[in-house]
Amino acid sequence: MLFSRRDFIRSGSVASSILILPRGTRAQSPISPNARLQIAMIGVGGRGRAPLSALQDEQIVAFCDVDYARGREEPARKGKATDLLARFPQAKWFHDYRLMFEQMADEIDAVVVTVPDHMHYAIGMEAIRRRKHVYIEKPLCRCITEVRALQAAAKQAGVVTQMGNQGRSAEGIRLAREWVQAGLLGHVHTVHAWTNHTPTLYSHPEYDDAGGEPEIPPPSLQYDLWLGVAPVRPYRLSRSHSRWRGYTDYGCGAMGDWGCHQLDAAFYSLDLGAPTSVEAAGTEVKIGTYPTSNTLTYRFPARGARPPVEVKWFDGGLFPPSPVEGFKPDTAGGSIFYGDKVIMWVSSHSGSARLLPEKRMQEMRASLPAKTIPRVIGGPHVEWVNAIRQAGKCGSNFDYAGPLAEVALLGVAAVRARTRLDWDPVNARVTNHAWANAFIGPGYDYRPGWGV
Repeated sequence: MLFSRRDFIRSGSVASSILILPRGTRAQSPISPNARLQIAMIGVGGRGRAPLSALQDEQIVAFCDVDYARGREEPARKGKATDLLARFPQAKWFHDYRLMFEQMADEIDAVVVTVPDHMHYAIGMEAIRRRKHVYIEKPLCRCITEVRALQAAAKQAGVVTQMGNQGRSAEGIRLAREWVQAGLLGHVHTVHAWTNHTPTLYSHPEYDDAGGEPEIPPPSLQYDLWLGVAPVRPYRLSRSHSRWRGYTDYGCGAMGDWGCHQLDAAFYSLDLGAPTSVEAAGTEVKIGTYPTSNTLTYRFPARGARPPVEVKWFDGGLFPPSPVEGFKPDTAGGSIFYGDKVIMWVSSHSGSARLLPEKRMQEMRASLPAKTIPRVIGGPHVEWVNAIRQAGKCGSNFDYAGPLAEVALLGVAAVRARTRLDWDPVNARVTNHAWANAFIGPGYDYRPGWGV
């Protein structure tokens, strides 16, 4: 069994039973309110700068990035990031997270994972096996089977979890639920959601395994570690770093990148659960990549007295029809709720909520429901570390984030299958096209040596 040095300074009682997990121990009890958490960051460049900034009051003891130029040297040259990294001069640097855990497991309380989607599962499982609290960027994992396994392991281990759909900590998502639950909109029957993030990040002309001149990885990049569980393919700059989301081996396209953000308000406020089907339509797609633009139509069943809901998704420059004259959708994304009484708009990342048209918002302002849902101060990373100290739960803990991620990833599967998928959520199976179940799992054998 692995016992960290902090196991001997925890306060409070142990509430869970022994876990049958590799190297497992009892679930962790709260950390003293005055203690600084000892955190490891896996992925420092790119998206990693957000947790680096948010967690400055904690103690970051380890940084891990497969590309030191992007993860260590580049951030250190960029203004504020210099000061952020300088706060933790004693933190150890690693290329390989497995080596980091071998050398420092006893010194780590919690782990932040901001790496390409295909490595979320392997890294998350290793952290959970070692009973580390985990924060993992959306869409949690690359496929539904990974999501379910990671969610079950985290629940069994009793660790505090959070997925990085930051809008779940925002004001707009709370207003949306309060207004829906109070009946302000009446029965919501339709939701339109969209993103207009740069389509070229997700669509590529060819997979390019054999063509073109050979490319050599930069000296700072450990390319074999970047590939991780994914199949070995020749290095291409166009497939790594910011372009990886457009390749099915590594990422999940526009829906995987943005679905957990823009569908979150509907999922939370309407208690949508799992859809019965999803149908995709989009532009041409090359093998191993994603289309330039898509529409997706989800069907969600009735929930008690609430009617079925159709959720329609738009990306790649496609927008939903305007709900009222003069409305201009936020080009970044958002969602529109159609109730039989009122229409509501929720901005990108659930930042705010408004009734439409604006005249209706002004007329009803004095009669809006009371704010009954607790607000989050400080954002999702602060919410996570506070929950660790208090043995609490985050808004986007894996029991919530797992089903939300499944909705997005089922859409990704439909995009890849290019047809309607009928869904059995109990057994996690596509029922109308058996061949499409290949898109519910990873779709390739994990390379050995990664613990999955």
